[in-house]
Amino acid sequence: MSSTPEQITYRLPKLEDTFSVFPDNGLNANYPKICVESREWINQYGDIVCGPKMRAFMNNCNFELINSYCFPYAGEAGLRATMDLTNILWLYDEFTDTVTGAEADDAAIIVAHALREPNFNDKSWISRMMKSFKHNHIDKAGPHVARRLIDHLCTYVKIVGKEAILREKNEVLDIPSYVAFRRETSAVRTCFDMVEYCAGLDLPQHVHEDPVFISGYNAAMDLVFWTNDLFSYNMEQSKGHAGANAVTVIMKSKGVDLQAAIDFLGGYCEALTSQLLESRRIFASRDDPVYSKDAVRIIDAFGDWVRGNDQWSLATERYFGKENNIVKKTRIVKLKAPFSDALALDE
Repeated sequence: MSSTPEQITYRLPKLEDTFSVFPDNGLNANYPKICVESREWINQYGDIVCGPKMRAFMNNCNFELINSYCFPYAGEAGLRATMDLTNILWLYDEFTDTVTGAEADDAAIIVAHALREPNFNDKSWISRMMKSFKHNHIDKAGPHVARRLIDHLCTYVKIVGKEAILREKNEVLDIPSYVAFRRETSAVRTCFDMVEYCAGLDLPQHVHEDPVFISGYNAAMDLVFWTNDLFSYNMEQSKGHAGANAVTVIMKSKGVDLQAAIDFLGGYCEALTSQLLESRRIFASRDDPVYSKDAVRIIDAFGDWVRGNDQWSLATERYFGKENNIVKKTRIVKLKAPFSDALALDE
């Protein structure tokens, strides 16, 4: 890390080298058509809670594109489901970033009622959005995937509100507590449910409870949120939200500076990558095709997610604005001043 009186910079690890062990399966050819459909759908709700500047910013982030990177194998229906879910997650995340912990808890209750009670209707935008998503996609999934997706969505909206509480308390968790917390607030579990949906599989629960599957699943999930935290750190610290970020957690827990924390994170991603590959190796050696074929297929798709998430993060303006291509080339990030470029939800 270098500094001048005017500017502090830090260097990102080259995660694309670490993730090059996962095949690059390209972009989903259905992206242009399905993106238009999904964006039109989410704007019904985004226009209610977002002002024109925030709506334009979110459109420029191109959230739908991440699904083209992470689900290269999905058909039109599957890709649309993943895009709608991604748009829900980003909109809900932006919304809860602006409210109190109590307000976030109220929103989570609405989500749970909307997904689990057919006759529930409080006429809120959250309820209408979740019921539409359930009707369009969840109801078409296999029973195991549908149950897990509803459970994971309800858990996500319940625990993501705790980020608001941590901000109010100015609390930073230790590393083990943060990992457990982030596995739920990152919403990656819901995205991994979409992996099975798009692959046309409905793995029985005993596969999900297999220690080898859990090891690979957790490694992939952690890789996604570690990467997300790495790329989002500058944006989050500039908004005063860095307390719920792995970089801050590492700095505080280990008593190191920003660059050392980022380097540690990069090294940890290498270890997690090996853990994911080992779970695939073990499953591929089993005789039961539920493991050697179906579970391996899902783990391979987790690899698509890990690599695709990294690629999208530097292809979008979400994290580095108009400088995303420069950051991709140089790996150098200029640290923003606190509360600079902050955009209110209703702007």
